[in-house]
Amino acid sequence: MDCSVQPTRYPDLFLISTSDFFFPLVEDPYLQGKIGCANVLSDLYAMGVWQCDTMLMTLAASTEMRTSDRDIVTQKMIEGFNDLALEACTKVTGGQTVLNPWPIIGGIAMSTCKEVDFIRPEGGEVGDVVVLTKPLGTQVAVNLKQWLTQ
Repeated sequence: MDCSVQPTRYPDLFLISTSDFFFPLVEDPYLQGKIGCANVLSDLYAMGVWQCDTMLMTLAASTEMRTSDRDIVTQKMIEGFNDLALEACTKVTGGQTVLNPWPIIGGIAMSTCKEVDFIRPEGGEVGDVVVLTKPLGTQVAVNLKQWLTQ
């Protein structure tokens, strides 16, 4: 399970949160920002949580780029992340930025829910149907392609 499920101090309410990040998968930094945001939100969606209350962005600006390039790439990744958050009817309310050899984008998504508003990933039984929304091993395949082209 990629999400944390914690009861809050309020009866019958749970805090569902997840954290994830991505190294660049595409050449377009705006699209990379959108991919990073979608990846974070998808962990909530996988638990049946379709409304995200707030997001925090995790961003690493590359020290391996010229400053002028880094400023453009970083801004475009932020724009893509924020735009997709707005499309998902949530917003980015904070986060962290660091310098790193590689650009990284990701974050944290959080939602407060009642027990009936999310699906716990437990109780599966032999014979249950599993629906895969993408092929298994996609991330490994993407990473291998990137490593082989370097």
